Amino acid sequence: MSTADQPVLSQLAAMPGHRLPAGEVLRVAFKTLGCRLNQYDTEGIRTRLARLVPLQVVAWTEEADLYILNSCTVTAKADQECRRLARQAKRRAPSARVLVAGCYAQTQPDALRGVPEIDAVVGNTEKDNVAGWLPRVLGETGRTLAVGDFARDAVFDSPLIDEFSGRSRAFVKVQDGCNLRCTYCLIWKARGPGRSRTLEDIDAQLQTLLDHGYHETILAGIHLGGYGRDLPNRRSLPEMLRHVLEKFPDLRVRLSSIHPNEVGPDLLGLFRDYPHLRPHLHISLQSGSDDVLRRMKRPYRGRRAWDALRDIAAIRPDFGIGADIIVGFPGESDAEFAETRRMVEELPFTYLHVFRFSPRPGTAAADMTGRVHPETVSERAGILRSLAATKRAAFDSLLLGRECEAVLEAEGDVAGYRQATTEHYATVLVPYGGTVGSLLRVRPREVRDGHLYADIVEDDHE
Repeated sequence: MSTADQPVLSQLAAMPGHRLPAGEVLRVAFKTLGCRLNQYDTEGIRTRLARLVPLQVVAWTEEADLYILNSCTVTAKADQECRRLARQAKRRAPSARVLVAGCYAQTQPDALRGVPEIDAVVGNTEKDNVAGWLPRVLGETGRTLAVGDFARDAVFDSPLIDEFSGRSRAFVKVQDGCNLRCTYCLIWKARGPGRSRTLEDIDAQLQTLLDHGYHETILAGIHLGGYGRDLPNRRSLPEMLRHVLEKFPDLRVRLSSIHPNEVGPDLLGLFRDYPHLRPHLHISLQSGSDDVLRRMKRPYRGRRAWDALRDIAAIRPDFGIGADIIVGFPGESDAEFAETRRMVEELPFTYLHVFRFSPRPGTAAADMTGRVHPETVSERAGILRSLAATKRAAFDSLLLGRECEAVLEAEGDVAGYRQATTEHYATVLVPYGGTVGSLLRVRPREVRDGHLYADIVEDDHE
C-alpha cells in the first residue's frame, strides 16, 4: 500500500467505533442498477476502494461490512428498487453500513436520507472521491451526505479498470454527462455537463482490458454521439472510433446507444471498413411522431430516424438494430402512437426496449397536461412488445446457417446449454462449458421454443 494511502487508514484508526479492525479486511458488497455507465462506475469505486483498504468483495446476498448500491433514477420503479435493496441489505447485516451512490443519490438526496436503513448518500459529484467519504461512512454513527453541484468546467475523470466481475465483455466509459434538456429526462442533472475522455486515456484503458483477457468492449457514454465536443481539438465520435479500431485490430468493439441524427456516412463507413466493429447499433429513438419528439425536446424528427435506420440496414442484411421507445408520453394521441407503430412495423428492428412513460419530479414533462390513461399505455406497450417479438423471431430465422462470431456468457435457462451473444447482438444457446468471455465461431441451426440454437464451429482455445 502506498504512502499516499496511509492517511485514509490513519483517519479510520482515529475514529471511535470505526469498522476496520487492525489486521482485518473490509467486506464490501456492490450492487448496480441501471445503465452500462453505472456498471463501469461501480468498478471504478471498487478500484479506488481497493487502493485504500484491505478489501474483500462479497456477493450482495452475503453479510458485509459495507454495502454500496450504485443507483439509477430513470424511472420511479428504479427508485423503488433502490430503496428495497437498501432495506434488504440492512436486514441481512444490521451492523453494516449501507451507502447509496449514483443518479438517484444525486437528484433526490433528501428522499434517500429519509430512509432509516440508509447510512450514507453519495452523489455522482462525490462518488469517485472514495478517500473523502470512506472514513466518514465507516467511522460515524450518524448519516453521511456527500452531494454537491457539478462544476461548469468539469472534466472527465476515471481510474483505469482491469476487470468487470463475472462479465463476458468490458464497458469502457468514453463520455459522461449531457448538455441536452429532454423534457422527460433527469440525466443532465444526475450526470452533469457533457465531458469526453481523451484518446490517450481511452488507449490506456483498452490496453489494460486486453492485457486482462477481454476480447470485446462496449464504448459507452450518456450522450455518446456528443463525444469530443468539449475537448480542445473537438474530435468527433467517428474520429475517435476510427482511432480505436486502427490501434486495436484484435479487439472486438461495440457502441452503446446513439441518436438517429448522429448516424451519418462517416460512422456507417467504419462498419464497412473494419470487420472487428460489431454490426450492431442501438438507437435512442423514443417515438416515431414528430409532435411527440417536439414535446420531448429531442434533437431530431421522425424522417431523420427513418433515413438513419434504412442507411444502417443497407450495410448488410444481418445488421442488428435495437431501439428505445417511450409510450404514453403526455398528450400522445392514437394518431401519434400509430406513427410510432408504423415505424416499428416497417423498419428492420431486431429488438426493442419499450418503456412506459414515468414522470420524474423536476422534469418539464412531469408538469405537462394530457396524461395518457394507464390502461392505454399498457395496451400500447403490449402492441410494440408483440411486434418486437415478431421482429426478433424473423431475425433469428435470418441467421440460420450463417456462421458468425459470438462471446460466451453465463449459464442459459436451458439445461445443457450456455448462452452466447453474437456479433449482431442476437442470443444463441450453445452446448458448451467454456470460460465466460471466450470467443466462439458459431452457426445457428434451429429456432425452438423461442430459443435460437447454434453449433460451435470453432473456439478461441482450440
